[in-house]
Amino acid sequence: MELAAEASVVIERLKDTLSNEITNKRVIENALEEMQRAIADTNDSEEFKNWAEGCLHSLYYVEDSVESFVLDIAPQNKKWSFLMNHSLVLKNFMACKLTKKMKRIPSDIKRVINEKHRSTGEQDARSNGTTTYMGDQNGAEAEDGDIEDHNDEDSAKVRLISPKAQCSYPMIPEREEIVLEVDKKPLRCIGDVPLRLDRENIPLRCISDKSIRLERATQARLIYTYSYDDEELEMFDIKQEVYDLVERLTTTADDGRPPIVQIAGKMGSGKTTLARAVYRNRKIRNHFESGCAWVTISKEFNKPDILQNLLKQIGDSKDSVDLTTNELETRLLECFNKEKYLIVLDDVQSEQMWEELRSVFLDSRNGSKLLLITTSASPMWYISPPNCIHKVKKLRKNYSWNLFMKKAGWDTWELGNEHQDSKQRILDVCSGLPLNIVLLGSMLSTKGDTNRFDYLQKMLRTNWETKDIVSLSYTDLPDHLKLCVLYLVLFPKEYDIPVRRLFRLWLSEGFVNPKPDKFPEDVVQENFDDLVKRSLIQISKFRSDGSPRRCRLLGVLHDYLLPKAQNIKFFHVHCSTCSTEDTVLLNVRRLVEHASSRDIYSDASRFKHLRSYLSFNFQRKDTPAKEVGILLSSVITKGFGLLRVLDLEGVYKPSLPENLGELFHLRYLGLRWTFLDALPSSVGDLPYLETLDVKHTNINNLPTSMWKSKKLRHLNLSHIRLDMPQHSDTNSLPTLLTLWGLSVDDDSPVKNGLDRLCNLREAGITFCLTDCDHLLNWISNLTSLQSLRLRSINDVGHPSRFGNEPLSLSKLSNLSHLNLLGKLPNLPENLPQGLKVVTLSLSKLTDDPMPILGKLQHLNVLRLLSDSYMGKEMVCPQGGFKELRVLKIWKLKNLEKWDVEESAMEKLKEINIRCCNKLMSIPEILRKKPSLRELIITNMPEEFKQNVKKYMRSRDLILTFKDYDFTPLPWDYADHTSDESHSNE
Repeated sequence: MELAAEASVVIERLKDTLSNEITNKRVIENALEEMQRAIADTNDSEEFKNWAEGCLHSLYYVEDSVESFVLDIAPQNKKWSFLMNHSLVLKNFMACKLTKKMKRIPSDIKRVINEKHRSTGEQDARSNGTTTYMGDQNGAEAEDGDIEDHNDEDSAKVRLISPKAQCSYPMIPEREEIVLEVDKKPLRCIGDVPLRLDRENIPLRCISDKSIRLERATQARLIYTYSYDDEELEMFDIKQEVYDLVERLTTTADDGRPPIVQIAGKMGSGKTTLARAVYRNRKIRNHFESGCAWVTISKEFNKPDILQNLLKQIGDSKDSVDLTTNELETRLLECFNKEKYLIVLDDVQSEQMWEELRSVFLDSRNGSKLLLITTSASPMWYISPPNCIHKVKKLRKNYSWNLFMKKAGWDTWELGNEHQDSKQRILDVCSGLPLNIVLLGSMLSTKGDTNRFDYLQKMLRTNWETKDIVSLSYTDLPDHLKLCVLYLVLFPKEYDIPVRRLFRLWLSEGFVNPKPDKFPEDVVQENFDDLVKRSLIQISKFRSDGSPRRCRLLGVLHDYLLPKAQNIKFFHVHCSTCSTEDTVLLNVRRLVEHASSRDIYSDASRFKHLRSYLSFNFQRKDTPAKEVGILLSSVITKGFGLLRVLDLEGVYKPSLPENLGELFHLRYLGLRWTFLDALPSSVGDLPYLETLDVKHTNINNLPTSMWKSKKLRHLNLSHIRLDMPQHSDTNSLPTLLTLWGLSVDDDSPVKNGLDRLCNLREAGITFCLTDCDHLLNWISNLTSLQSLRLRSINDVGHPSRFGNEPLSLSKLSNLSHLNLLGKLPNLPENLPQGLKVVTLSLSKLTDDPMPILGKLQHLNVLRLLSDSYMGKEMVCPQGGFKELRVLKIWKLKNLEKWDVEESAMEKLKEINIRCCNKLMSIPEILRKKPSLRELIITNMPEEFKQNVKKYMRSRDLILTFKDYDFTPLPWDYADHTSDESHSNE
């Protein structure tokens, strides 16, 4: 129930605020706890709908009153900080002021609770036949389970996960995951395909999401190609379908085939998965050399946005924001008539939709093809004849059952009549629809071995439909996870959410229940893992080591959750088609901006209770987003500074007011990719700030006051040098876990400065030091460190030496990611055994590093980049690299011979070789590895490429040849010997 989830978060936040700022607080806490108990006994029936609305209103009133009061006294606390910290009398005086201000709160809460009890009494009386009151006859059915006109399921790019990984992310085996290759030739040579993933866009039937964001165009164009085992392909039974559709779309027009193909299927049938597999196919990419584009059409779509999206993917989109609809159509037609494209329109639901767009596509005369994805199987006769409609088939029983067993985590199914009846019932309920199978099996996987079958038996007593399974998957969640998954609806539909960003937002919003002896970051990881296991969150992009990089909310769930979020006034979305008068509600608590409009910010009273502001207005990259400054200045000036989250990632140069530090409650300030030039100096005065992200900006300094922050946990910089205080008694940043993008020089205090930071988990540091011993000694004692990137440079920015002594990392037992740039005296013998990813650049090693690296039992990814090894011969030892999946060898200019001994690299899947001009061949033992699936060759001699083609001709793998003109880096021109004698080394 959303009310219970929201209430628990609000109450925990209030308790935290009261404990931090107020001493005499029990009068309010007691009333809140009584309300929480009343909410826990509440169901979702219609009788309690009005009560729940009143209860939510009371909760928000309490939260607003407490946080507004704290905001009011914040200047006094700052001015009289010494007295406030040491005077119990003064603290109690401030508490009495709050109690007097809110003396009605407990009685108001009590009144709301009593209203609930009166409703319960009326319900009981009706059930006993003691009253004739019947309530609303039209409200007999609860709205929570109602879902209409749902569309397709989501997709997720699946990469291999190391079984040794700390967190294992299972594949999400909906049909959307499958990326098929149907070419029959064993040798598959493809051109350069950008390594980026996207999935289908599913329209949101709500005014809040009519506008299709232009920034998603790039995602639609950059789709990752991957090859799967035949066993995995057969599991989904669509290999032949993909082959047929690819042949149809790549056959020239002179055979009489029309230029349009339609894929039809109901929600959960896998039609979009099938289209994705076709879209990613190499034969498609080779045939449509000019490009491919994918656009999803909402039910109430905005035609100019769709045309702009297409233009950005296939043509010159410069100034397209300012073009009229007719001008956009003309420019697109010019593209279609010049070049050959494949255009995919996802979720074309009606003839009216098509009528708006058909003129752009039907006049093409250059071999372009159109692939339509529709929910209706009835042919649109003027679109395509019946023989060009492909109806997606349901999964056959054996495929359905294998998929269900995999998602449920069962290896075997017991025999016996009862179990066989249950098996048939499961197949009947799932109806061959991958979405049903995945959600049902995933939900059962969370129930434990002893309870799963009993739980399944109870579920099978109901006649389930797809919408019921979607509803059950959500209602089965514990309250603390409901709000986490509800929060994903704030992001634009089909948006690839950085996992890093999502975690920190959840933390800043207060969605994480604290656990004893656990960092909040660990708890939020557990929550995320649970939602992934339930297939409610899909991993859309993995890092090379198998950890999640980006994720999405299951599309059908997005549609289902939107009205629930609106019912509790969880957030408001402003988009290009929103009416200022009609859509900007009073008392907005979370504002999500999809398009700029200064008008909505003119009345600050609309946002007096604003807690979160997230902007996805990425349309203009040449005009600073001044609207942000208008909003923030208004709420601060009016004394409405209750904001906890300010997330402007990707917004071009948003305007930030100088008095930003007056946002007393701010926890999250996200400015990544904003290209801001400076921060207001007052940002260091934010007492509760937990995340500050200024990566990929032009900001070159932060205020010294940042070092006084007691709450800051994550600090992402853009190669910024910090002016740190040198007072040894200062407890600087005691809670900091992430420090990434820091620049350190001889004027940066390490001793009694940086070395006070003892709890770091992630550190990314570039240093230019005459003597780096203090820095490296501090790093070697960060026992909690999980990810480390160190770059040693000299005073002209060229790579330099890591001191004269070997780097000591033996104490870093938690380290999993290591990235080193700069000359190493030698490779440390005592590397942490938990390392999963190692990257070496310009290390200038003269001894073969492979014997040492081969001993790392959990190493997934090894990157030996430019001049990391200077020798002529490299040998991978017998039995080494047991878990290695990805190997990159770049610019090892002296390497001539590479040997791999028996039983080494048994799990290697990808080899990437670039600019190793003296290397003549790949080791024979690697060429025969059955695990090898992909080989990428870039800027290698012709003899090497011919050898690869000769020896790999019989292998079924992805073979890619690339040739680039690389711009030399500054140090490539320099005499490397001069670097070695530099005074900084």
